Amino acid sequence: MMETLKRHVFLLGLVGGVVVLSLLIGMTAYLVYTRPAASMFTTLRSTETSAKRLLPPNPLYTAKAVEDMTEQVKDRQKQYEDIISYIRDLGHKRKSLDDALFPKTTDNNLLLRFKSLYDKKLAEFIKRLNAVEPIAPDKNASDKTAKTPETPVGALYISPKLSFARPDWVDKPEPPKMDEVLSGQEDIWLMEDLVDIMARMNDELRAKGQEPRIQDSAIKELDEIRIGGPNAVLAGTKMPTLSSRYMSVSKGPGSRAPALPGRWTVPAFYKVLPFRLTVIVESRYSGELVRRLKGTESFITVDAVRERPVVEARDCFAANRKDYGTQGIVRMEIVAESLVFQLEGGRITMPGARAPSAAPGAKAPGAAPAPAAAPAGASKG
Repeated sequence: MMETLKRHVFLLGLVGGVVVLSLLIGMTAYLVYTRPAASMFTTLRSTETSAKRLLPPNPLYTAKAVEDMTEQVKDRQKQYEDIISYIRDLGHKRKSLDDALFPKTTDNNLLLRFKSLYDKKLAEFIKRLNAVEPIAPDKNASDKTAKTPETPVGALYISPKLSFARPDWVDKPEPPKMDEVLSGQEDIWLMEDLVDIMARMNDELRAKGQEPRIQDSAIKELDEIRIGGPNAVLAGTKMPTLSSRYMSVSKGPGSRAPALPGRWTVPAFYKVLPFRLTVIVESRYSGELVRRLKGTESFITVDAVRERPVVEARDCFAANRKDYGTQGIVRMEIVAESLVFQLEGGRITMPGARAPSAAPGAKAPGAAPAPAAAPAGASKG
């Protein structure tokens, strides 16, 4: 009896071991072979489905589709080259204060002459704006004899010593350095665009046939134009102050500068030149001024704007608030960026300038080819 039970227990244990071993072998086979095979089958079936979509009657890609895409790439490249040529032509048409200075000179007489030409250009800006200085009240007159100064006839107020960017080296006896002259010429070109924008705005918003009067002007006062990184901030804000004149050089592909347009200086293509413009403008036209800052050869992009209502004369150049008319006015500060393109042959300040007879859109002799892809911020914006 005991022997029979022992044999049965042995047989049951043997059968149980075989069953457990079979389960382990089956599970291993499933995990190692069957499951990956099923996943592979699913992938193959998905690939087969995708492949069938490429076949007629509605293929995703055909030789004709690839040919059309190739033509689109060529068209985009041609458009980009046209934009580069357009920018180069705009810059080439710029008139410098003295062509004999650029791209480089060691003639001290020419360098000294640049200073007088700089001041002469600022005088032209004042004339273009039809700007006048406010008449200060006579401090020596008694209360009984004192008269309220009459409003000068002009389109807007300026202060010749404060309103425009005028570097210190202009007043020094020694000739300026060449890099100072280059920066000065860039400043003149930028101010030329800003002055033209403001002059056109006042002219176009003035009633037809009306004489220019500050009371009727959209922009009533040009407080200042300050150019360069350290000046391109709004006082009392947390805007990043740049230590150099230009926005820093790109940190690498895909990087974005700490400014709203996200632009860095791209060596040999363009430099990002920040600036601040402060004016007194009728509040109803402040948005119009921001809109008009676009569309110049300086390729301006606005980063920040601050407006503060003007209610007292102490906030203005003039001694009397009434000189500005009856409309609501604001002191408007605009921080913006300008692109200074360095395309070879695009400006007389750059090496390899083209001859004046060069056809529009033609490349400069020996000009460096345009970058293969347009860097961020190169649009006119």
